[in-house]
Amino acid sequence: MEHEIGAEEKITYGRNDRFVGGPVGGGRFWLEDDGSPAAKLGGPEEWREQGMIDVRRGDTFTVGGQTWRITDIVNADAEDAYLTAVREG
Repeated sequence: MEHEIGAEEKITYGRNDRFVGGPVGGGRFWLEDDGSPAAKLGGPEEWREQGMIDVRRGDTFTVGGQTWRITDIVNADAEDAYLTAVREG
């Protein structure tokens, strides 16, 4: 699915097929030693060589030529953890 700049997506455990070049899915969520949330994302064919990526609030990732910024990681230490990302480019 082609997203407009400013569009927001939610990524949970498992896969989100709404990304061009996706899917993108959360493989793991956790709290760092300082209490800040983090997540591990994977899925897209273009990431196969590097494997899953670690992300934190404010980080960006690119999939299908679209750049996304992580705006929040919610409940990182719970089974219902998810993150939100906004398309920037």
